[in-house]
Amino acid sequence: MVVQPFMDTVDTLVAAWLPVLERPRCHQCSVGDYGFAGKLACTWFKSVDELPMNVGDRRYDPLYRFGFGPTTTPTKTT
Repeated sequence: MVVQPFMDTVDTLVAAWLPVLERPRCHQCSVGDYGFAGKLACTWFKSVDELPMNVGDRRYDPLYRFGFGPTTTPTKTT
């Protein structure tokens, strides 16, 4: 999935590979009820012209590197 053309128009991008199972928690994280932590299990490329792309390749310059991921704190107090 190429997301680079849209990155200037979004505040947050969460890749939820199993949305049916993760939907309630993803929503709660997106509105700040819970903290969020996640790491990419793959490299996220800038364009399909860069494929295949692997860590250690001579021209490895992805949009998001393997293992990239934020950690946030919740804004909701219990």
